[in-house]
Amino acid sequence: MALPIQNLMDMGSMDHGSSSSMNDSSASSMSMSMGDGCKISMLWNWYTVDTCFLSATWHNKTRAMFAGSVIGVFFLTIAIEFVRRLGREFDRRLVAAARVRASLGQSTSAPNSEDNLNKNLGSAEGTSFVYTPTWGHQVLRGLLYGSQFAAAFLVMLLGMYYNGYMLFAIFLGQTTGYIIFGRDTCTCTIDHVTTGHCC
Repeated sequence: MALPIQNLMDMGSMDHGSSSSMNDSSASSMSMSMGDGCKISMLWNWYTVDTCFLSATWHNKTRAMFAGSVIGVFFLTIAIEFVRRLGREFDRRLVAAARVRASLGQSTSAPNSEDNLNKNLGSAEGTSFVYTPTWGHQVLRGLLYGSQFAAAFLVMLLGMYYNGYMLFAIFLGQTTGYIIFGRDTCTCTIDHVTTGHCC
């Protein structure tokens, strides 16, 4: 039996209404509150209270807690630059100690090994060498690198919450850290062990 035209029109309007409600729900899913009260948004936002970062346990229930989180991330980004500076200074100390041993002829490495000091005469300074750190020193260098890499990765994840306050804390903290600890990357010494030098 054929349905009346009016009923068909009503069914069509119901379909359009349901599709529009689905679109609204999908749009609202970009900014939603989880069951535990955490506000999560994949769009730029200025949420403060009930914000959560990385896990539900990092739940800022008050403005004071949120301010503490922002300040903590600010100093975390500064600490990243501090650890990078430590790595560069450690490399310089290793090379300086190797140069002293080479000048005194007291290389402690076994011959024909990767850790030896290969002296090459005829350089601008008269004596130059190629230095490879020992495995113990390389482990320490790896720990310094791994710590700053892990912290930088966490900062990247925090930025993906698109919280304006948190993003500005990351930008300002990283800039401040570089201003404080990045001056050594712009030196004109003959012997330097780092990248990004001015000359």
